Amino acid sequence: MPPIVRLATCVALTVSLLGAPASAAPFSGERVRSELQAIGQLSQRSTHEALARLEVLRAGLGDDLPYDLRQQVLRTEVRLREDSGQLDQAYAVERTVLELAIAHRDTATAARARLGEVRRLLDQNRPDDAQATLDRVLAQVPNNAPVVLNVAIRTVQGDIFNNKARFDKALAAYLQAMELLQDAPDAGDQRALLHARIAQVYVNSGHPEKAVASTQQGLAEPGVPTATMASLHFTRGLALIRVDRNDDGLAAFQRALAIARQARLAGLEAAVRGNLADFFLRQKDYPRAEIESRQALAASGKVKDQGLVMMAKANLGFALMGQGRIAAGMPYTDEVIAQLRESGATADLEAMLDEKSHMLEQAGQYMPALATVREQQTLQLDSGRLARDRAIAALQEQFDANERTRKIALLQRENQLKDAELGSRRTAQIATIFAAVLTVLAGIAVFALYRRTARSNAQLKQLNTQLEFHSTRDSLTGLHNRRSFLDRMRIRAEHGKDDRRANTAQGVDCFVLLDIDHFKAINDRWGHGVGDAVLVETARRLLGAVRDTDMVLRWGGEEFLIYAPGTDTEHVATLVKRVLDSVGTAPVDTPACKVPVTVTAGVAWLPCAGVADDRTDWQGAVRLADWALYQGKSQGRNQARIVTRLAGTAGDVMAALDEHGPAEGSIELARVDGPPQDGR
Repeated sequence: MPPIVRLATCVALTVSLLGAPASAAPFSGERVRSELQAIGQLSQRSTHEALARLEVLRAGLGDDLPYDLRQQVLRTEVRLREDSGQLDQAYAVERTVLELAIAHRDTATAARARLGEVRRLLDQNRPDDAQATLDRVLAQVPNNAPVVLNVAIRTVQGDIFNNKARFDKALAAYLQAMELLQDAPDAGDQRALLHARIAQVYVNSGHPEKAVASTQQGLAEPGVPTATMASLHFTRGLALIRVDRNDDGLAAFQRALAIARQARLAGLEAAVRGNLADFFLRQKDYPRAEIESRQALAASGKVKDQGLVMMAKANLGFALMGQGRIAAGMPYTDEVIAQLRESGATADLEAMLDEKSHMLEQAGQYMPALATVREQQTLQLDSGRLARDRAIAALQEQFDANERTRKIALLQRENQLKDAELGSRRTAQIATIFAAVLTVLAGIAVFALYRRTARSNAQLKQLNTQLEFHSTRDSLTGLHNRRSFLDRMRIRAEHGKDDRRANTAQGVDCFVLLDIDHFKAINDRWGHGVGDAVLVETARRLLGAVRDTDMVLRWGGEEFLIYAPGTDTEHVATLVKRVLDSVGTAPVDTPACKVPVTVTAGVAWLPCAGVADDRTDWQGAVRLADWALYQGKSQGRNQARIVTRLAGTAGDVMAALDEHGPAEGSIELARVDGPPQDGR
């Protein structure tokens, strides 16, 4: 089987260190810089030894170490722990980086640290949540962001696209990051890592020959760390086997395996052995496939990577079945099939069922093989129908856009010709001023041309209006998108609404952030077609529940935002109750089924109540609403939480939100429940 394996390097590492004696003097700044340089060089040979030396360095740091040096130490630890597969520990250090950056008001470093949460969601195979989190990070990135932050943003965006099989967009993001690093003399390690990611995209998208070239470029970079070098050799082996250079591919695998074992990268060892087992399965060398599968299972168990464990079990099951040991192999394959079915991984499930049917047929068990084939065909029909519908929708949208562009170009060209013709007619009128008949005829012709030009200009204006509408609207729901909302907020700021002294006699500006409850379960159970229908109907109901002057937009995924300016604070709860009831009172009727739908909301308004020195802008209000939404989610969903009052200054409350959460009593909340669901 050809399972999709994340080309990450993982290792379970236990380090016993002799730290600096308690009585020793703290390291000086010069000593710290020297140690960091030595650790960077050591990481090119052994991530394990570099991490051990870094632990000793951290133990000897003094409290008076400059901020920039302390951040360099922490960022080095994040990289080394990620390379060694200690992902949970890496994310914990990333949170320390974030807290330190917030304390020093370093917005760029804080934004880069928040990318750790995006990578954590990707490791959990939650690309949509990762994209939503990245969008929130991008909203906080300063305009003069440093190159290192821009590189990190484009790299993680490419990782999201690669996870979602949008390989063209992933490649574009990686190449943008690479372009930013071209003139950096000391960025060879980062360029090598990008070459590894680009090679992975080429392998996944069916261009192995380009992947071979990309890995060669990566290996030629100076200062390649151990984990990156092993990953490059591993990806090179995958690409070489795809172009039928099996001997070269196996040699690359063995090189990656040797580096992984020497550097104690158990995760990468499991990935390499899993692909070796897959290669021997395709060669029908089932005994060797069994050996590699068992070793891959042992290595993946050390790092507890579920994807690598599933790959090893699937390969082991097929290796045993290929040797005629059906009863011994079936429990492994059936366990993986059950997990894939539960997670909704349709493509991998189809591949597993296909391989299982071949193995059963090879063993002479034709009835079970036939049942497996029928299940696979059902899956293919369902996924094929969904893919076809999406492709048709995408093609139609592209055709409409091209058609609008073509019509605009034709109208512009026609207007240019008519303008030239009008000029010629005016000249003829002057030349024949004494010929009354000709003058009348020319006047009639000019009038007709003016009429036609006016009609063309009207059509051009209409098409431009359509283009402007589509640029500010969500393509699925027709609601406003973030671009139109940001324009509205810019106009709001220009009219002085962000001034904390603004008159509130006309009401407050209310921000309602909503999230459809259990939307992933709706997609998993009924499919993305039903999920899209739920989004469209929810948008329609939200529009019907608010005033014409209110703005409803799709915030991202299954999240919506309502901006209701000039709202009486005593009527906010009424507004929110009306919104909850409009969505949750009746199920959404789709062609496939009736889907019960509820939403959870968080609400905040400007200016904030109870704050004497309120400098909160609309971003702060949305942040408060997001926190209130989380409270509703954690307390049962189908409800709204309204921020009614802040205790203390807005700056202190917002800082607490970004660090560890607000202190008890610093934010007062009101609760509004949605309609009862009667057990649905």
